[in-house]
Order: sequence, then structure tokens, then C-alpha cells
Amino acid sequence: KAKNFFSCTSKMAELFAKYTCTNCQEDIPGIRVHCVVCADFELCLACFSAGAEIGQHRNDHAYQFMDSGILSIYRGKGGWSAREELHLLDAIEQYGFGNWEDISKHIETRTAEEAKDEYVTRFLQGTVGRHTWAPAIDQRPQLTDHTSDDTGPLSQLLIQKLPPMDCSNEEATALGYMPNRDDFEREYDPTAEQLVSTLSLSPDDEDVDMLLKLAQVDIYTRRLRERARRKRVVRDYQLVANFFRGNAKRARMSRDQREFRERLRTFSQFYTSMEFERLINSLERERGLRIRLSELNRYRWNGLQRMDECVHFEQHAAAAQHRNTGPYGHGRTLACIIGPNGQSMPGCIRQILTGQPKQRRLMRDKQGILGVVQLADSKKKRKRRPKLKFHRPKAHAPHRRPGLLRRLIQQQKLLG
Repeated sequence: KAKNFFSCTSKMAELFAKYTCTNCQEDIPGIRVHCVVCADFELCLACFSAGAEIGQHRNDHAYQFMDSGILSIYRGKGGWSAREELHLLDAIEQYGFGNWEDISKHIETRTAEEAKDEYVTRFLQGTVGRHTWAPAIDQRPQLTDHTSDDTGPLSQLLIQKLPPMDCSNEEATALGYMPNRDDFEREYDPTAEQLVSTLSLSPDDEDVDMLLKLAQVDIYTRRLRERARRKRVVRDYQLVANFFRGNAKRARMSRDQREFRERLRTFSQFYTSMEFERLINSLERERGLRIRLSELNRYRWNGLQRMDECVHFEQHAAAAQHRNTGPYGHGRTLACIIGPNGQSMPGCIRQILTGQPKQRRLMRDKQGILGVVQLADSKKKRKRRPKLKFHRPKAHAPHRRPGLLRRLIQQQKLLG
């Protein structure tokens, strides 16, 4: 193999070498006559036809016609010479496929379009390409990528895994967003590159100069991280699409939900969009559970232990709307009650209270209507244990006394 390699190399050197006529000392641009008997003896066609003899050379010596690459390998008008074909292959190996401008400058006699057409026609789609590329592809070794994915703050994988922007071309143009490049016309912090644009290493740099340059590179890296982080947030939260369609989504939310999300919007930069939605839903669920827990504590404090008792309790509380129902005297009610499994039970009144109510004592008058009399702290002579509203035995509970329940229902109808 080494012998064949050096043989090919010597032939290439002979092809590109310049020859001069031994007799007239003129350059031989095309075909030359090589003397087989004399060593290193070349004649041009003019001297050979004149029968020139010089030194030990005689015109009856054996000779060979030699071509230095001026003849065309492929037939046709405007065909390339062998020298131009070799220049083309050498330029493609040096500059790479597709860099036709530099390839044409290397050939010197052909344009970029001619170089591209010649290579594609002859060496890719032609006879040479059909007989060389197929075996080369079959014998090509299979390469395995053993490098790990870059998961750092500047990794492109963090953005590529995110869903594409959901916006039309008109919306993207209005905001300066380029969907094909997944980038904006104006980068965040566009002056970040000025820190390192003038940096250069010199062998005369001292340690202080080197540390200063490293500090500038570190600052530049941090600014690039911030740029990549903002791109990730824009892509993850679909800010371009939400800029046009965000109001419709907010209109479906209640006022409390909008205010709650507005207070937590600052923390969205530390979460992905899915994680932030789960956080919001979890906090809203927690708030609902706290309200439900306060209601259950209120029922428990009033001596209720079953959910069916809560229904009658709320009916009784609705019949006495004129009395205070909380420690602050508010009587805010809602038109539903939450069941044991979290479902809403219509037809009842739910009162949301915080804290325990003041001490009250329930009394029944002669007509059986319940009233509330608040004990005055100034008139109390001794501290008594407060009685619960529905303390056992629950003889006064409407569901235990059908007659009382009928009277309460009639009274509610009269009150309207």
C-alpha cells in the first residue's frame, strides 16, 4: 500500500510539474516529447519536428509523447482538461463540498457554477459516482456517539424539548419573532458580546491581566445564561401567543383567581409552565381545604357528628338570619354545602366562619320558636361552662321532632 501511495504521489507531481524544452529552453504547456535513451531530456513539438540534436541526443532515439494534463478526459465541447479535473478534486478535498467560490478560485479557469455542475455530473451522478459511492457507503463504519448530552444552563436541548410557539405569522411579525429560527430580531442584552470582542491573548500578559480577562469571560457567560433563561421562559410559557390571546383566558377566571395568580407570578421564573400550574392548583386546593376544615370544626363545635345533621343545622341557621352568626357579627352565606366526598349539595346554606362564636344560650318560647339570648359578661356571677347549641340529648333538633320541623317549614314559607 505504501508503494502504491508513493507511486501515485510521484505521478501527481509529474502531472503538475513544469517542463522546459532542452533545446530551446522554452516552457512546454501541452504535449511534449520525452527521449527514452537520454535521461531527463524533453523536447517541444517544434524542436522535435525540426530534428534537433544536442549533446548525446540523436534524432533517431526512441521517444514518447507525454501529456501534462491538457487533454480532456471526458468528450464533449468545452470539456475539462485532466489538470482542471485534478484541481477540482483537490479543491473539494481542501475547502469542502459546497464552497464553490473558493473552489473556483483554486481552479483559476472555471466559475463556481461550472465547478458545481462538473462535480455533480461527473463524480456524483455519472459513471464514476455510481461505481464508487455505493461500495463506499456499504463499507463505511458505523459510528456510535458516546458523548453525553449537555444539560447545562446554555444547552440548546432545554429549548428544543419545549413545544413550538402557537402563533400565526402575522402575530410573530408584529412582535419581531422569527419562527423558523426560533429567535427574536433583537436579542436580550445585545451589548453582551462587547465584553469579549476585543479580548486577545498575548505571551506578554501578566497574571493580573489574565485574571482580568477571565473575569470578563465569566461576566459574558453569565449574561448569556440570562439570555438563554429568558428564551426558555418565553418558549415555555408561550408568551408570544398569550400576548394576543391572554385576555380571553383570564376572562374565564374569577377575580380571586386572577389576584391570586398575579401575586404568585414572580415565582413563575423558577418553575416550568406545567410545574407552575400544578403549584397554583395545589395552593387553590389547599385554600379550599382550609375553608372546608373551618366549616367542619364549626359543625363539630356545635355538636354535629353526621353529615345529614349538617343539612338540618343549616336550615335552622337560615331561619334565624336576624341573629349574629359569627364573632364579628357578619352573616355571609353561600347557597351550597360541601358533602363528605367534596361534592356540592344544593338547597342548603353554607356559612363560612373563622374562629369560635361567642357564648350563647338557646331558649324556646311558648310557641316553640328558637331565640338567642347573649349572656352579658357584666351580669354573670359565676363562670359557667357554655352549653353547645346542639348538645346531647338533642331533643330540640328538628329532625328528631317532626312536629317542630313542620312548624319551622311553615314559618319559612310565611317569611317568604
